[in-house]
Amino acid sequence: MNGGQNLLQLILGVITAVAERHLTEHRLHQERLAAMREAIEQVVDASEPRIRLVGNYAEKLLDPVETALRYSEELLRQMPPALALSDRAWSQNPQVNAFFATAPDLRTFLSENQGIRAFFAQHPRSTACFALLLMIKQELETFGMGLQGELIARDTRQIQISFSEHGLFFPATSEAGLRQELKRRLLLFLATRALELINGIRAQRGALEEQYRQLQAQLRALKMYSQGPRPLLSSADTDERRVVGLERRLAQTEEDLVAARRQLGTLDDYLEQVRQVLSRPNSYLQVQVQSIKISRLGVKLSPLSTEPGETITLLEFSSLGERRIGVLAHFTRHDLSADSES
Repeated sequence: MNGGQNLLQLILGVITAVAERHLTEHRLHQERLAAMREAIEQVVDASEPRIRLVGNYAEKLLDPVETALRYSEELLRQMPPALALSDRAWSQNPQVNAFFATAPDLRTFLSENQGIRAFFAQHPRSTACFALLLMIKQELETFGMGLQGELIARDTRQIQISFSEHGLFFPATSEAGLRQELKRRLLLFLATRALELINGIRAQRGALEEQYRQLQAQLRALKMYSQGPRPLLSSADTDERRVVGLERRLAQTEEDLVAARRQLGTLDDYLEQVRQVLSRPNSYLQVQVQSIKISRLGVKLSPLSTEPGETITLLEFSSLGERRIGVLAHFTRHDLSADSES
């Protein structure tokens, strides 16, 4: 009898342990969902709001959103502390010197930025601003004077490094605040990539539908002509070949159209497109670390060159063919010109 009771207690203990484990897993899952809820809703707003009609849409987006946020955090960890932008920094820091041709250019850039002026107007007690600086790096082959050994040679092939289309984004009162905002913005960036993907599929489907209608109309017209006096005026073989060609194109277009419609046939398909982008963030946003030795005049130097120069490290962000150098930057009200502060 005791053996039977012990077995019963063992079975009840196993059942209780399994139930407790399930309850714990459910509680942890709900806590994860609650922590990610705001981010999930932001993704839905930025991509396709109608996917809220899909049952358990938030749970279906939980893992992809967490994946995208982890990727965003990884990118931000690669970004060095904010770089000071000032006249003094331009003269002392090789990176700032490379980014701007002259110190007045730097000051003008800061002063004429409407977003920065609005930031300081909205934060009258803040003396400093932190922002993301984005630029395009350009390399131009030129010829000039350079060292060859210990001799100065003329018409030496050189690569001139320059930076253009500077922009300051997401101004904040602290670097921590800027990094937090960038984490959110990177997530929204991926969500908008999902929207672009969805719109691309829609456009492709619309183009295929129009092409299908046109091919149908051409085929009907050609078949009607073949029943009238046209065969007496032209080669029947030519018309038959045209019919066969149109029918082949129509069949291929129909096949492509079916595939395009299948991609976005239901709201679950829209949700899946968003999931796919967020689950593979590195496919839509990459970062590459570049180290370049550069002279004070912006000439790219060999790492082994004896010419005076400094090695600078750059982070290049790329997405779907677009490339930008990204730097966290900070500056003060005093780094703006007097005219902009008035």
